[in-house]
Amino acid sequence: MSILDRGPYVRSGLGFLSAVSLNNLLCILLVLFTSPGFAAVPGRVEITFRVSIGPLSVGEGRDVLQHNGKTYDLVSESKTTGLTALLYHLNITRRSSGRITADGLRPDSFTELRNGKPKRSARFDWDRRTALLIDEHSEQTVPLPENTWDQGSFVYNFAFAGLSKPIFLIYLTDGRRIQEYEYTVVGTEMIETKLGRIETIHVKKVQPPGDKRGFDAWVSPAHQNLPVRMRITEKDGTAFDSVIAKIDYSDQ
Repeated sequence: MSILDRGPYVRSGLGFLSAVSLNNLLCILLVLFTSPGFAAVPGRVEITFRVSIGPLSVGEGRDVLQHNGKTYDLVSESKTTGLTALLYHLNITRRSSGRITADGLRPDSFTELRNGKPKRSARFDWDRRTALLIDEHSEQTVPLPENTWDQGSFVYNFAFAGLSKPIFLIYLTDGRRIQEYEYTVVGTEMIETKLGRIETIHVKKVQPPGDKRGFDAWVSPAHQNLPVRMRITEKDGTAFDSVIAKIDYSDQ
């Protein structure tokens, strides 16, 4: 998912306030009062998503997050279903494991399987500040910036670290490289789901000129800032929308 254009924010005092919508101001206040300390994430969470392209249902996703307050394990599986699966069978399983710190999730390992076969992986050495990235038959050791997550752990970090800034920088890896991105809190939004209408905080990747790939996440304060919708936009404009269909909690 580099990101740093302050966009609508202007530098003069009154101009800044006028450029920030009331919705965004309310969102920022909401963020500050929905930190994980107010509602702890249960020990086991399972979320099922419906994946679609526009009105067309193309697949389903299932995320299982388990933690004990000190370590976490997240398995995320998405696959094509129905007619789409007959035309194009695809099953992607990503697993992220690591520790839970005062700043949120800190991954130690990440793996991705495509149709059951290893595709990419990453191992994080936080003491040496290096990461070993393995992409099928090649591997490399690269510097590891502080705010680095993998594709699986990033969106779940909001449930453990909250959202305290309207604009923030992160580093993200898919096992091929570590890249810097900027994200912004767009505002609060109501979304329609099979669970009914859910109030969310919309977080969006800032796309610099020429970057057509996008990522949006909607997290729910009523559900411990867990993701209830995610949208991946490819460079050709195709958008894959994952919307929550079911959520189960347990304290293990």
